[in-house]
Amino acid sequence: MLPSGDPLAAVEQAGFWLQGYRQGRSTDPLRVYEAVDRLDDLVQPHHLALMREYLEAGGRMQTYREQRLWQAAVTYARALADGYTDCLRLCQGASASGSGMLVPILAARAMRALTLELRWALVRYGAVDEVIWARMGALFAACERPGVAMLRFKIYPAMAGESTVRREYLRALILSVSAMGNLLPAAQVVAERIIASLAEFFLLHRQPAAGCHFAVDLQDKLPPYRITESMSQAPSVRFFGPGDAGVMIEGYLRQMSGKRAVPSQLGLDRGFAPKLVSDVLQHLARHWGAKPPTRGEARHRVLATARVAHGFDNVLAAIAGTHGEREDELTEAWTVENESVGGFGALIPTRDDDWLEVGRLVAAKPDWPSSWCVGVIRRMAARNPMHRALGVEILARGGVGVQLTPLPGGDDVAPLPGILLPTEAQTSLSGGEVELVLSRGTTAQLGACEMEVHGRRYRIGRLLIVDSGTDFEIARFALRNLAQDG
Repeated sequence: MLPSGDPLAAVEQAGFWLQGYRQGRSTDPLRVYEAVDRLDDLVQPHHLALMREYLEAGGRMQTYREQRLWQAAVTYARALADGYTDCLRLCQGASASGSGMLVPILAARAMRALTLELRWALVRYGAVDEVIWARMGALFAACERPGVAMLRFKIYPAMAGESTVRREYLRALILSVSAMGNLLPAAQVVAERIIASLAEFFLLHRQPAAGCHFAVDLQDKLPPYRITESMSQAPSVRFFGPGDAGVMIEGYLRQMSGKRAVPSQLGLDRGFAPKLVSDVLQHLARHWGAKPPTRGEARHRVLATARVAHGFDNVLAAIAGTHGEREDELTEAWTVENESVGGFGALIPTRDDDWLEVGRLVAAKPDWPSSWCVGVIRRMAARNPMHRALGVEILARGGVGVQLTPLPGGDDVAPLPGILLPTEAQTSLSGGEVELVLSRGTTAQLGACEMEVHGRRYRIGRLLIVDSGTDFEIARFALRNLAQDG
C-alpha cells in the first residue's frame, strides 16, 4: 500500500516497485497488465500533487527536496513506460485470449509515460534522453504495421474522451518542437494543455504534405526536427505538423482580443490568467508556422567571458557599483558564444543548485573595461547533460540606481530602490517618459512619487507596466517636473 499522506514517498515507492517487478515478472501478459495498471491508477493523484508542488516552487531546482521530487517523478515515469512496454512485448508473442486487444492500449499508455518523462525534462530545461524518441518510434511502428494506430479507445476507463496511439505520439512530437525552453514552467503547462486539446487536428504522414513542417525518424534516436529542402526521405521518416490546429490558434487569439476571456474549448478558463493563455497561444502560433521565427538582429560569433549578476538586488548592486570587493562572490563567469545589438547567447555548466529560469533578471559585463548591461533570460536549452545554452535579451546598456518615494511622502515612508534605464528622457531629465526596473510587486505601491538621482529629486507619475519577470517589473513613468532640492 502506498503512503496516502506523502505524495513524494508514494511516487518513490511506486518507481521502486515497478523496477523490482520487472526482474521477477510473470510471462502472462494479462497478469503483468493488471499489476502495472493497478499501480498506475494508485499513483496518478500523487504524481499530480508532485507536479503542483514543483511548479509552485518555481521549478528552479534550488533545494534538495525539489531535486528529489524531480528525480522521483522521472524514475517513476520511466519505470511505468518500461512496465507497459514489457507487457506489450508479451502480448505480441502470446496467444492468450484477449491479449491482442491490449496492444494499442499498452502502446498508448507507454507513450504517455514517456511523454511524462519528456515533460519533466522540459520543465527543468534539461537534456531530453535521446532514448525516448527511439522508444516512441518503436511503439508507434508496432501499432502502425497492424493498422491499429488510429483505433479510437479510452486509454484509461475514467478519462472523459477517447484517443489513439497516433494522437498520443503527436502530442509528444508537437510538444518537442514548440520551443518550451522559451517558456516559464507555468506557461509550459498551458502549452501542454493546448496541445492536448488540439491533438486531433495535428497531421502525421509518410510523405511531405501541406501543414507538415517537421519530421521524425521512427528508427532513430534523434529528436523531431524542422524540415529542410536538403533532407533525405528515408522509409522510416514520418512528416508531421499542426495542420488545422495552427488556424485554430489564430482564431482563439482573435476571440481573446475581442472578449478578453479564455476560450472554453481549451479547458483553461479556471486558474489561468487570460494574458498567460494569450501569450502562450502567440508563442505556439510563431513556432508552428511554415517558417521558423527569425531573430530581430543578426548575431555574430564571439568567444568571451562575462561577469553576470542575477536577481534584482544583485543587478541593482552591479549597476550602482556597490558590489565593491564582493563582486567575484556575488557574480559568476559565463562563456559568451554569440552577440547582437539586442542580446547574447551563453554556455554555462549545469549545476545542482541552479537559479536559472526563463524570465530571470541579470546584469552582465565583459571582463574588459565596460559598463554593465541589464538583461533578461528569454530562452534555455540543454546543449548536453553537462551544459545549458542561454539566450539573454538586453534591455539596456548601462543604467542608474535610484530611490523612489511614494507621494504623499515624508520621512516615515521608506524609499524603494529602482534602476533607471537609459532613454532620451533620462539624458536630459527635463520631460517625457522614463522606464524603471523595480522589484516584482513594488510597482503597485508607486503612483505619483519622487525619484532621487545623483542627489537630485524629480517628480514622476506611473503610467503602466511594460514587462515583468520572475523577480522584476519594468514600469513606464511620466517625468512631470524638475524639483531640485535647495
